[in-house]
Amino acid sequence: MEATLVLFGGHVVTAVAGAPPATAVAILGQRILAVGSDSDIRPFVGPRTETIDLQGRTITPGFNDAHCHPIALGLSLREVDARTPPNRSIAEIVTRIAERAATQPPGTWIVARGYDQAQLIERRHPTREDLDRATSQHPVLLIRACGHIGVANSLALERAGIGPGTPDPPGGTIDRSADGMPTGVLREAALQLVRSALPEPTVDDLVAALEEAGTLFLRFGVTSVQEAGIRRAEEFLAYQRLARDRRLPVRSTLMILIDPLLEPCRVLGLRTGFGDSWLRIGPAKLFLDGSIGGRTARMSEPYLDRDTLGLWMDDPEVMKRKIVEAHCAGFQCCAHAIGDAAIELLLDAFEEALRVQPRHDHRHRIEHCSILRPDLIDRIARLGAVPIPGTTFLHDFRAVYLSGLGLERLRYAYALRTFLDRGIVAAASSDTPVCSPNALLGIQTMVTRKDADGQVTWPEECITLEEAIRVYTVNGAYASFSEHEKGTIEPGKLADLAVLEADLRTVPPDALGQVRVDYTIVDGRIAYARPGAA
Repeated sequence: MEATLVLFGGHVVTAVAGAPPATAVAILGQRILAVGSDSDIRPFVGPRTETIDLQGRTITPGFNDAHCHPIALGLSLREVDARTPPNRSIAEIVTRIAERAATQPPGTWIVARGYDQAQLIERRHPTREDLDRATSQHPVLLIRACGHIGVANSLALERAGIGPGTPDPPGGTIDRSADGMPTGVLREAALQLVRSALPEPTVDDLVAALEEAGTLFLRFGVTSVQEAGIRRAEEFLAYQRLARDRRLPVRSTLMILIDPLLEPCRVLGLRTGFGDSWLRIGPAKLFLDGSIGGRTARMSEPYLDRDTLGLWMDDPEVMKRKIVEAHCAGFQCCAHAIGDAAIELLLDAFEEALRVQPRHDHRHRIEHCSILRPDLIDRIARLGAVPIPGTTFLHDFRAVYLSGLGLERLRYAYALRTFLDRGIVAAASSDTPVCSPNALLGIQTMVTRKDADGQVTWPEECITLEEAIRVYTVNGAYASFSEHEKGTIEPGKLADLAVLEADLRTVPPDALGQVRVDYTIVDGRIAYARPGAA
């Protein structure tokens, strides 16, 4: 049988436990035909077969980002870059916003994204006065890296109707100065007051954003993504248009947000699994708490530097009921749960749902699953829940985690070694645009537990390179009920592969995130080729 594409002379990481070493892969159409040694695969090469000599490079399954925001990522590429780094101070961010203001008509919105106050020279959030120095003619919204806190300038606060007498909305807070005036810093639901004043992107805008995001994912070897929150019909339509026109860059599983969309989906009979290998409906999702950087993740003990346990996004009993309703509607369920109190509540909800309506293979998920205790790990193992750790969070946000929680409470943060040893299937995620979509940086962080400055956090939770690749491939497929069709390199599976520029076994662990992807293969086709890759 003649293959359409053969890759040989490399190191193949199949992600299949106990698989023999392999150096070559044969592809026929959209599927993997055979895996083995060069001599095993040579008979599949015919006159029309395209071949690639890997020259010792590594092949892995295409990476599967189990929790990310492709729409937000694409839209963020048009926003002001407020990340830290490259920005080192509030003044630098203000300068970038001022530069954008000079190119836009007065009265139009400016959105900036990506700062982390723990990495700014000032070690504080910007304020409305800071942003007013950039422009008083444009409403400005500056969003923290986590997406759960933002800063609005005076005109943006006015547009959103936020003033000294505005009460804190349920599930959010408006930071205020001693005289009661809003500082511009808005947390959780308070941030939504300003977001709601922004013009909504059109379907055309969303299609363009998804195409731009997809190009970036392919550059990093990511072939499957799980969109962590569809809330509008226009977002569905954008994905559907690309899938219909065969222009969807990567395979996409869509989480639907319970509050706006559960009832319409239930009426229509839509549930987890509807769709095909390119586009399908995934879990029903709820937000339980906020972020550690914003001090809004719900904890069982107060933060060290802010007298708060964090926030609930709704009444806890109401949120439990919503999870149970989504389970009974036939959905795989998941929730954003970062603090240990939020994770505990979510496990309570899963247990109640399974008591009301038992289901053998539910694979209910814990998105982020950041701050754990031993008793919670026991319950996760017993329930068969699937943690979705943000595998780059410690690399990017270690300092703000330590200042708010201290080292001891980080003992089981993103505890991959513990998960694997306990038989818990955890799937890797970037949460991009919160963090980089670079899957290899996530793999580096799982292997080293080091932040950007090389500081390590509980190295007891380090895992091996091959284990980390499995967490970023087959475990992501498992989390979306698709391990039977992708996530490993073996005959019959979808031909989704990443070809890396080096033999990963020779790369120092601290340099894994710098390894470039030479080719990304999706559906048996080369969807991305790095310029200069031989």
